[in-house]
Amino acid sequence: MIITRLTGGLGNQMFQYAAGLALADKRRTVLKLDVSWFRENTGWAPHGRYALDGFLLPAQFSTEDESLRASGVRLTRSERFSLTIARLLHFRQYERGLPSTSRLHRPGSFRFSPDFFSLPDGTFLDGLFQSELFFQPVSLQVRRHFSFRFPLSARAKEILESVQSRPSAFVHLRRGDYITDPRFGREIGILSARYYRAAIDRLSSLHPGVRLHVFSDDPSGAAEFLNGFSDLSIVDPNRQLDAHETLRLMASCQHAIVANSSFSWWAAWLMDHPDKTVIAPAPWYVASTHDTSDLVPKSWSTQLADFVS
Repeated sequence: MIITRLTGGLGNQMFQYAAGLALADKRRTVLKLDVSWFRENTGWAPHGRYALDGFLLPAQFSTEDESLRASGVRLTRSERFSLTIARLLHFRQYERGLPSTSRLHRPGSFRFSPDFFSLPDGTFLDGLFQSELFFQPVSLQVRRHFSFRFPLSARAKEILESVQSRPSAFVHLRRGDYITDPRFGREIGILSARYYRAAIDRLSSLHPGVRLHVFSDDPSGAAEFLNGFSDLSIVDPNRQLDAHETLRLMASCQHAIVANSSFSWWAAWLMDHPDKTVIAPAPWYVASTHDTSDLVPKSWSTQLADFVS
Protein backbone atom coordinates (compact mmCIF):
# COMPACT_ATOMS: atom_id res chain seq x y z
CA MET A 1 0.00 0.00 0.00
CA ILE A 2 1.13 3.55 -0.87
CA ILE A 3 -0.49 6.46 0.96
CA THR A 4 -0.29 10.01 -0.36
CA ARG A 5 -1.28 12.97 1.79
CA LEU A 6 -3.49 15.44 -0.06
CA THR A 7 -3.11 19.14 0.71
CA GLY A 8 -4.11 22.47 -0.82
CA GLY A 9 -6.32 23.10 -3.82
CA LEU A 10 -7.36 21.01 -6.81
CA GLY A 11 -4.11 21.40 -8.76
CA ASN A 12 -1.94 20.41 -5.83
CA GLN A 13 -4.11 17.40 -5.09
CA MET A 14 -3.81 16.27 -8.71
CA PHE A 15 0.00 16.31 -8.50
CA GLN A 16 -0.05 14.41 -5.21
CA TYR A 17 -2.50 11.82 -6.54
CA ALA A 18 -0.55 11.31 -9.79
CA ALA A 19 2.75 10.78 -7.95
CA GLY A 20 1.12 8.32 -5.56
CA LEU A 21 -0.49 6.46 -8.46
CA ALA A 22 2.86 6.12 -10.22
CA LEU A 23 4.62 4.78 -7.14
CA ALA A 24 1.76 2.37 -6.36
CA ASP A 25 1.92 1.10 -9.94
CA LYS A 26 5.68 0.62 -9.64
CA ARG A 27 5.21 -1.40 -6.43
CA ARG A 28 2.18 -3.31 -7.82
CA THR A 29 0.06 -2.23 -4.89
CA VAL A 30 -2.94 -0.08 -3.98
CA LEU A 31 -2.97 3.70 -3.55
CA LYS A 32 -4.81 5.22 -0.61
CA LEU A 33 -5.44 8.90 0.09
CA ASP A 34 -4.86 10.61 3.43
CA VAL A 35 -7.27 13.57 3.71
CA SER A 36 -6.51 14.55 7.30
CA TRP A 37 -5.01 17.87 6.19
CA PHE A 38 -8.47 19.21 5.33
CA ARG A 39 -9.72 18.53 8.83
CA GLU A 40 -6.65 20.17 10.33
CA ASN A 41 -6.66 23.25 8.05
CA THR A 42 -10.26 24.41 7.86
CA GLY A 43 -9.32 28.05 7.33
CA TRP A 44 -7.82 27.54 3.87
CA ALA A 45 -10.99 28.23 1.86
CA PRO A 46 -11.46 27.69 -1.03
CA HIS A 47 -8.59 25.17 -0.87
CA GLY A 48 -9.57 23.46 2.36
CA ARG A 49 -11.53 20.53 0.97
CA TYR A 50 -11.00 17.26 -0.83
CA ALA A 51 -11.45 18.14 -4.51
CA LEU A 52 -10.83 14.97 -6.53
CA ASP A 53 -14.46 13.83 -6.35
CA GLY A 54 -15.15 15.44 -9.73
CA PHE A 55 -12.96 12.87 -11.49
CA LEU A 56 -13.56 9.26 -12.46
CA LEU A 57 -10.81 7.89 -10.26
CA PRO A 58 -11.03 4.91 -7.90
CA ALA A 59 -10.41 6.75 -4.63
CA GLN A 60 -9.63 4.75 -1.52
CA PHE A 61 -8.99 6.55 1.76
CA SER A 62 -6.57 5.56 4.49
CA THR A 63 -7.66 5.25 8.09
CA GLU A 64 -5.79 7.12 10.81
CA ASP A 65 -4.13 3.92 11.94
CA GLU A 66 -3.04 3.05 8.38
CA SER A 67 -1.49 6.48 7.95
CA LEU A 68 0.34 6.21 11.27
CA ARG A 69 1.62 2.72 10.45
CA ALA A 70 2.78 3.87 7.01
CA SER A 71 4.73 6.61 8.75
CA GLY A 72 6.42 3.97 10.89
CA VAL A 73 4.75 5.21 14.06
CA ARG A 74 3.35 3.00 16.81
CA LEU A 75 1.37 5.20 19.17
CA THR A 76 -1.03 4.73 22.05
CA ARG A 77 -4.42 6.42 22.00
CA SER A 78 -3.18 9.32 24.14
CA GLU A 79 -0.12 9.72 21.89
CA ARG A 80 -2.34 9.82 18.80
CA PHE A 81 -4.36 12.58 20.49
CA SER A 82 -1.12 14.50 21.18
CA LEU A 83 -0.07 14.08 17.54
CA THR A 84 -3.39 15.53 16.36
CA ILE A 85 -2.93 18.55 18.63
CA ALA A 86 0.68 18.99 17.43
CA ARG A 87 -0.44 18.97 13.78
CA LEU A 88 -3.23 21.45 14.45
CA LEU A 89 -0.65 23.77 16.03
CA HIS A 90 1.81 23.12 13.14
CA PHE A 91 4.48 21.67 15.43
CA ARG A 92 6.34 19.99 12.59
CA GLN A 93 9.31 19.21 14.85
CA TYR A 94 7.13 16.42 16.29
CA GLU A 95 7.18 14.64 12.94
CA ARG A 96 10.89 15.34 12.43
CA GLY A 97 11.46 13.29 15.56
CA LEU A 98 10.00 10.12 14.03
CA PRO A 99 12.12 6.99 14.39
CA SER A 100 14.62 6.03 11.71
CA THR A 101 12.36 3.19 10.58
CA SER A 102 9.77 5.72 9.41
CA ARG A 103 8.44 5.27 5.88
CA LEU A 104 7.43 8.91 5.68
CA HIS A 105 8.79 10.49 2.49
CA ARG A 106 8.84 14.28 2.51
CA PRO A 107 11.02 15.60 -0.36
CA GLY A 108 13.17 18.65 0.23
CA SER A 109 12.27 20.32 -3.06
CA PHE A 110 9.87 20.18 -6.00
CA ARG A 111 12.56 18.71 -8.25
CA PHE A 112 12.18 15.10 -9.35
CA SER A 113 14.69 12.54 -8.16
CA PRO A 114 14.97 9.08 -9.77
CA ASP A 115 15.23 7.69 -6.24
CA PHE A 116 11.49 8.35 -5.95
CA PHE A 117 10.74 5.08 -7.74
CA SER A 118 13.00 3.20 -5.32
CA LEU A 119 10.70 3.99 -2.39
CA PRO A 120 9.29 0.77 -0.89
CA ASP A 121 5.78 -0.52 -0.52
CA GLY A 122 4.20 1.04 2.56
CA THR A 123 5.58 4.54 1.89
CA PHE A 124 3.64 7.58 3.11
CA LEU A 125 4.10 10.46 0.65
CA ASP A 126 3.87 14.00 2.04
CA GLY A 127 4.92 16.61 -0.52
CA LEU A 128 3.92 18.56 -3.62
CA PHE A 129 5.61 16.47 -6.36
CA GLN A 130 5.16 19.22 -8.95
CA SER A 131 6.81 17.67 -11.98
CA GLU A 132 5.51 15.51 -14.78
CA LEU A 133 8.49 13.21 -14.19
CA PHE A 134 6.92 11.87 -10.99
CA PHE A 135 4.09 10.26 -12.97
CA GLN A 136 5.38 10.08 -16.55
CA PRO A 137 5.46 6.23 -16.58
CA VAL A 138 1.70 6.15 -15.98
CA SER A 139 0.68 9.31 -17.85
CA LEU A 140 -2.01 7.54 -19.89
CA GLN A 141 -3.50 6.10 -16.71
CA VAL A 142 -3.39 9.55 -15.10
CA ARG A 143 -5.38 10.97 -18.02
CA ARG A 144 -8.01 8.27 -17.60
CA HIS A 145 -8.24 8.87 -13.87
CA PHE A 146 -8.66 12.60 -14.46
CA SER A 147 -11.63 12.11 -16.77
CA PHE A 148 -14.50 14.29 -15.60
CA ARG A 149 -17.28 12.59 -13.69
CA PHE A 150 -20.21 14.95 -14.24
CA PRO A 151 -21.77 16.49 -17.37
CA LEU A 152 -21.27 20.19 -18.02
CA SER A 153 -23.87 22.67 -16.84
CA ALA A 154 -25.87 24.63 -19.40
CA ARG A 155 -23.71 27.72 -18.81
CA ALA A 156 -20.49 25.72 -19.27
CA LYS A 157 -21.83 24.17 -22.49
CA GLU A 158 -22.35 27.66 -23.93
CA ILE A 159 -18.75 28.56 -23.16
CA LEU A 160 -17.53 25.24 -24.61
CA GLU A 161 -19.34 25.95 -27.87
CA SER A 162 -17.57 29.30 -28.08
CA VAL A 163 -14.21 27.70 -27.28
CA GLN A 164 -14.65 25.05 -29.96
CA SER A 165 -16.08 27.35 -32.65
CA ARG A 166 -12.63 28.50 -33.81
CA PRO A 167 -8.93 28.11 -32.89
CA SER A 168 -8.70 29.02 -29.23
CA ALA A 169 -6.32 29.47 -26.32
CA PHE A 170 -6.86 29.97 -22.64
CA VAL A 171 -5.16 32.72 -20.70
CA HIS A 172 -5.08 32.07 -16.96
CA LEU A 173 -4.74 34.89 -14.42
CA ARG A 174 -4.31 33.62 -10.86
CA ARG A 175 -4.90 36.52 -8.50
CA GLY A 176 -7.17 35.97 -5.46
CA ASP A 177 -5.05 34.63 -2.59
CA TYR A 178 -1.84 35.49 -4.46
CA ILE A 179 -2.80 39.10 -3.70
CA THR A 180 -4.57 38.77 -0.35
CA ASP A 181 -2.09 36.38 1.30
CA PRO A 182 1.28 38.12 1.90
CA ARG A 183 3.12 34.79 2.08
CA PHE A 184 1.94 33.77 -1.39
CA GLY A 185 2.97 37.17 -2.70
CA ARG A 186 6.47 36.72 -1.30
CA GLU A 187 7.02 33.09 -2.27
CA ILE A 188 5.02 32.69 -5.49
CA GLY A 189 4.72 36.19 -6.93
CA ILE A 190 2.08 37.74 -9.17
CA LEU A 191 2.70 37.70 -12.91
CA SER A 192 3.00 41.16 -14.39
CA ALA A 193 1.20 42.68 -17.35
CA ARG A 194 4.53 42.50 -19.20
CA TYR A 195 4.43 38.72 -19.04
CA TYR A 196 0.90 38.54 -20.44
CA ARG A 197 1.61 41.13 -23.12
CA ALA A 198 4.70 39.26 -24.28
CA ALA A 199 2.91 35.90 -24.10
CA ILE A 200 -0.11 37.12 -26.06
CA ASP A 201 2.13 38.70 -28.69
CA ARG A 202 4.10 35.46 -29.00
CA LEU A 203 1.02 33.27 -29.22
CA SER A 204 -0.69 35.57 -31.74
CA SER A 205 2.39 35.54 -33.97
CA LEU A 206 2.49 31.74 -33.90
CA HIS A 207 -1.26 31.31 -34.39
CA PRO A 208 -2.82 34.33 -36.16
CA GLY A 209 -6.53 34.64 -35.52
CA VAL A 210 -6.52 32.55 -32.33
CA ARG A 211 -9.32 33.50 -29.93
CA LEU A 212 -8.17 34.11 -26.35
CA HIS A 213 -10.42 32.99 -23.50
CA VAL A 214 -9.39 34.53 -20.19
CA PHE A 215 -10.01 32.51 -17.02
CA SER A 216 -9.40 34.09 -13.64
CA ASP A 217 -10.52 33.92 -10.01
CA ASP A 218 -10.86 37.72 -10.31
CA PRO A 219 -12.70 38.32 -13.63
CA SER A 220 -13.29 42.05 -13.11
CA GLY A 221 -9.66 42.55 -12.11
CA ALA A 222 -8.56 40.50 -15.12
CA ALA A 223 -10.63 42.65 -17.47
CA GLU A 224 -8.98 45.79 -16.11
CA PHE A 225 -5.54 44.16 -16.10
CA LEU A 226 -5.82 43.15 -19.78
CA ASN A 227 -7.50 46.34 -20.94
CA GLY A 228 -6.34 47.21 -24.43
CA PHE A 229 -5.92 43.69 -25.74
CA SER A 230 -8.19 42.76 -28.63
CA ASP A 231 -10.06 39.53 -29.33
CA LEU A 232 -10.31 38.57 -25.66
CA SER A 233 -13.23 36.83 -23.99
CA ILE A 234 -13.32 37.11 -20.18
CA VAL A 235 -14.84 33.96 -18.71
CA ASP A 236 -16.30 34.28 -15.23
CA PRO A 237 -15.68 30.96 -13.43
CA ASN A 238 -17.57 32.23 -10.38
CA ARG A 239 -20.84 32.37 -12.31
CA GLN A 240 -22.42 28.92 -12.11
CA LEU A 241 -19.11 27.16 -12.84
CA ASP A 242 -17.24 24.94 -10.42
CA ALA A 243 -13.50 24.27 -10.46
CA HIS A 244 -13.84 21.07 -12.49
CA GLU A 245 -15.94 22.74 -15.16
CA THR A 246 -13.44 25.57 -15.38
CA LEU A 247 -10.57 23.11 -15.68
CA ARG A 248 -12.45 21.17 -18.36
CA LEU A 249 -13.17 24.30 -20.40
CA MET A 250 -9.54 25.41 -20.21
CA ALA A 251 -8.37 21.95 -21.26
CA SER A 252 -10.75 22.10 -24.25
CA CYS A 253 -8.67 24.87 -25.80
CA GLN A 254 -5.89 24.20 -28.30
CA HIS A 255 -3.22 26.48 -26.83
CA ALA A 256 -2.46 28.05 -23.47
CA ILE A 257 -0.85 30.92 -21.60
CA VAL A 258 -0.52 29.61 -18.08
CA ALA A 259 -0.09 31.37 -14.77
CA ASN A 260 2.34 30.19 -12.09
CA SER A 261 -0.47 28.02 -10.77
CA SER A 262 -0.85 24.25 -10.54
CA PHE A 263 -4.46 24.67 -11.70
CA SER A 264 -3.53 26.11 -15.10
CA TRP A 265 -0.55 23.71 -15.31
CA TRP A 266 -3.00 20.82 -15.25
CA ALA A 267 -5.36 22.49 -17.71
CA ALA A 268 -2.47 22.80 -20.17
CA TRP A 269 -1.28 19.25 -19.51
CA LEU A 270 -4.75 17.80 -20.07
CA MET A 271 -5.12 19.54 -23.45
CA ASP A 272 -4.82 16.76 -26.05
CA HIS A 273 -4.30 18.97 -29.12
CA PRO A 274 -1.27 17.42 -30.88
CA ASP A 275 0.27 20.75 -31.92
CA LYS A 276 -0.51 22.74 -28.81
CA THR A 277 1.55 25.77 -27.86
CA VAL A 278 1.94 26.34 -24.15
CA ILE A 279 3.57 29.50 -22.83
CA ALA A 280 4.67 29.46 -19.18
CA PRO A 281 6.49 31.92 -16.92
CA ALA A 282 10.10 31.64 -15.83
CA PRO A 283 10.90 31.60 -13.02
CA TRP A 284 7.75 29.82 -11.91
CA TYR A 285 8.06 31.14 -8.35
CA VAL A 286 9.66 34.42 -7.39
CA ALA A 287 11.28 32.75 -4.35
CA SER A 288 14.65 31.37 -5.46
CA THR A 289 14.53 28.76 -2.66
CA HIS A 290 12.11 26.62 -4.70
CA ASP A 291 13.80 24.40 -7.30
CA THR A 292 11.24 24.28 -10.10
CA SER A 293 13.70 23.47 -12.88
CA ASP A 294 11.67 20.50 -14.10
CA LEU A 295 8.19 21.76 -13.25
CA VAL A 296 7.50 22.93 -16.83
CA PRO A 297 7.48 19.93 -19.23
CA LYS A 298 10.08 19.98 -21.99
CA SER A 299 7.29 19.38 -24.52
CA TRP A 300 5.84 22.83 -23.80
CA SER A 301 7.18 25.14 -26.43
CA THR A 302 7.94 28.44 -24.73
CA GLN A 303 8.97 29.94 -21.42
CA LEU A 304 9.16 33.69 -21.03
CA ALA A 305 11.77 34.80 -18.54
CA ASP A 306 11.90 37.53 -15.92
CA PHE A 307 8.28 38.57 -15.95
CA VAL A 308 7.34 37.71 -12.38
CA SER A 309 6.71 40.86 -10.38
